[in-house]
Amino acid sequence: MNNHFIAAIVLGSSKVTGIVGSKDSDGTIKVKAHIAVSSVDFISKGRVLNVDKMTSCLTSIKQHLEGVTESHIKFFYTAVGCMGLRSVANSVLMQMPSSEVVTDELIASIAVKNNEGRMADHEIIKAIPIEYQLSPAQVTLDPKGAVTSRIEARFLNIICGSKILETIHHCFRRAQIDIADGRIFVGADVLASILTTEQERSSGCAFVDMGSETTTVAVYRGKLLRHFCVIPLGGASITRDIANVFNVELDEAENLKLTHGYPDFDTISETETLQLRDGGRVKKLTELAEIIDARVEEIVQNVKAQIERSGFTRDNLVNGIMLTGGGAQLKGIDNAFKAHFKEWNFRKVKHSARLKVECSDRNFNDSGIFNVGLALIDSNMTNCYGGELNLFGNEDNETQSEGQLQEQEVHDGEKEQQSAENTADKQKKEEPEKKGPNAFSRIFGKAKKVILDIVSEKGEDER
Repeated sequence: MNNHFIAAIVLGSSKVTGIVGSKDSDGTIKVKAHIAVSSVDFISKGRVLNVDKMTSCLTSIKQHLEGVTESHIKFFYTAVGCMGLRSVANSVLMQMPSSEVVTDELIASIAVKNNEGRMADHEIIKAIPIEYQLSPAQVTLDPKGAVTSRIEARFLNIICGSKILETIHHCFRRAQIDIADGRIFVGADVLASILTTEQERSSGCAFVDMGSETTTVAVYRGKLLRHFCVIPLGGASITRDIANVFNVELDEAENLKLTHGYPDFDTISETETLQLRDGGRVKKLTELAEIIDARVEEIVQNVKAQIERSGFTRDNLVNGIMLTGGGAQLKGIDNAFKAHFKEWNFRKVKHSARLKVECSDRNFNDSGIFNVGLALIDSNMTNCYGGELNLFGNEDNETQSEGQLQEQEVHDGEKEQQSAENTADKQKKEEPEKKGPNAFSRIFGKAKKVILDIVSEKGEDER
C-alpha cells in the first residue's frame, strides 16, 4: 500500500467534492478515491447557509474517502470560490535608521505588517508580494541580500469576509476534520495553475471561471495574480431566469438552456415555438433566446468591467481570455465573449493539458468538476495519510480503538486491584465502569447594479 497521498475537499455552489490521490515521480496523479455531493441545499454563491447540512456533507465525504482508501486521513487541503472574495492592494513602508542588509526576518516582519493592515471584518486569504521598492531607486521581486535604508513593499491581498471563513472552519470542526495548516485556498487561483501555463500567466491572460452561482475573474501578468474578483452570477442564474419567466420547474428550465444554448438570432425563426411540459403551453423560441441572451450579456459585461478595473488591456494580456467552468459549457457562449472582446485571443479550456491523471473510473472528471481537487494534489506535498483503518472502521492502527482502550483499561485495573488484594487484602474486585456510545426588465435592470456593487463591501454584504 502507498502510504503517501494528498486529500482535498472543495466547496462549490453546485457540488462539494472530495478526492484522494498520490503523485508519482513522473508527475502522474493516481486517483485513489473521489466523491461529489450536491450542495444546492446548503451553499449559495459559495457561502455556507446551513451548518448542519454542511457538516453532514463533510462527514459523509470523509467517511467515503477513508472507506475506499482503507486509511485514516489526518487532514484535508481545502479550497473555496465564494462571493466576497476579491483583491485589494496594500503597501507597507519600512524606514531604517541606517542602511542594512535585507534579511528573511525583515521580509517576514513586512508580511506581518501587511496582515495587520487588513480591512475590518475581513481576513487575508492570500497575500501576494508584487514588488519591493528599495532606496536608492531599485525595484525587485526578491530583496533578500540587498542593502537599503528604506523598503516599500506592494502587496495584492485576496480577502474574504471573516464570518464566511468562520462558518467554514466551524463546519469542519464539527465534522472533526482538520484543514491542512488551517489554510483555505482560493479555488480559481489554484485552478489557473493547472489550466494555464506559466508562460501564459507571464505574458498576461484573464482567467475566467464561470460556475453555477458565481463567475471568477483572475488577471495574471508577469507570472503573478494582479486582480481578482468573484461575480455573483453564473450558469444557474440563467436557469432561474427561464424558470421564473416561463413558470416552469428548474429541471425543465435547465434542459431548455442546455438544449438551445446561447442564441444566434440570425438563425432563429420568429415562428418557431417551444412546447412546455406543463399545461400544454407554447412559447416562442425567440422568447427563450432573449432570456438567455440577457443574463449571459450581464455576466460578460461584468467580466469585461473587472478586466478593465485591473488596468490591463489586450496589449498587456497577450494571451487573452481563457474560459472554464461548468457554466462555460453552455453551447455558443464563445460568441458572447468574442462579441465583447473583439481582436482578443480566446480559448475555452475544460481539462489540464499538462496533468496526467490515472483513475479506475473511466468517466472520472469528464465534466471537469474535480479540477480544483486535482490542482491541490498537484501543488501540495504534505502527506495526509494517518494510518491504516482497523476492522472496526474509523481509527488508524497506530492508535488503539475506543473498544481496545476500554478493554486495556479494564485489564490494567484488574491487575492493580489484584496487586492491592495480595498486599493488603482490603479491597474487593470492582466491576469496571461502562462507557456510553459515544421577467425581461428585471433581468436587464440587474446588470448595472452588479457592476457597481460587486466591488463594494456594502453591496457585497447586503446581497
